[in-house]
Amino acid sequence: MPSKTLPAHLRQVLQAHVDQSQLSDDDELREIMTKLSTLNERVEALKASARAKKADRIAQCSPLSNERS
Repeated sequence: MPSKTLPAHLRQVLQAHVDQSQLSDDDELREIMTKLSTLNERVEALKASARAKKADRIAQCSPLSNERS
């Protein structure tokens, strides 16, 4: 199971505080939430890229890929 990114976790915590009326849902909070969402998308894209590169490296090192036909 993939772990949650820090921006996603922060967004979830902020939303919980809004739900409990500990924070007001104002323009500043909405701007922060939007920025956290954007940052989360970037982090997820980087994670996907890193996973793809790792898979490529593993495939290149695999004994099956070194066999000659």
